[in-house]
Amino acid sequence: MSNTSDLTSKRRIITKVLFRWNTLWNRFSKRRRVFWLKLLGIQIGRNSDIGRILVPLPEQVKIGSRCVLEDYVRLRCGGAWKQALIEIGENNFIGHSTQINVGGHFKMGNDCMIAPLCLFSDAHHTFDDLHKPINQQPCIYTNIEIKDNVWIGSGSVILGGVTIGTGAIVAAGAVVNKSIPDYEIWGGVPAKKIKSRN
Repeated sequence: MSNTSDLTSKRRIITKVLFRWNTLWNRFSKRRRVFWLKLLGIQIGRNSDIGRILVPLPEQVKIGSRCVLEDYVRLRCGGAWKQALIEIGENNFIGHSTQINVGGHFKMGNDCMIAPLCLFSDAHHTFDDLHKPINQQPCIYTNIEIKDNVWIGSGSVILGGVTIGTGAIVAAGAVVNKSIPDYEIWGGVPAKKIKSRN
């Protein structure tokens, strides 16, 4: 009986030590990652927690202070070089595997929450010429803006030309193709107003 309790006690101590070592290693890895991303050209504010994100053009991305970006968030600026820009304000959360693909300007305010697996895309292929394949016709980029204190549910798609107003909520799985006024809750495909928060 005493051998079993000694073994259990040793296992607990080993588990605690390994847990603390893992926590310290993760903290060090995140600091090293932020340092490396800054060297590549991303502007990152103080006390931001950045996971393993994918950023093809780092000099066109700005992340404010106290932001959390989980693993596999993709921040991709396409279109004309140096014209596309991704600006993320302060105290924001972006869940894992969310993609922000823009050729224009993506701007997010402060205190927002974006759940995992969301997609922001401002590109729209024209298709007016029936004698040309669509992939050979021009692409139009229209800006996306997320105001302060917005919550966007998991799996939502936000298209170009959309502004999501202050305090708005987007239900999970919604496809937003038009602007949402302040303090409204929208959902569905395409997204429509469900109710007002005030």
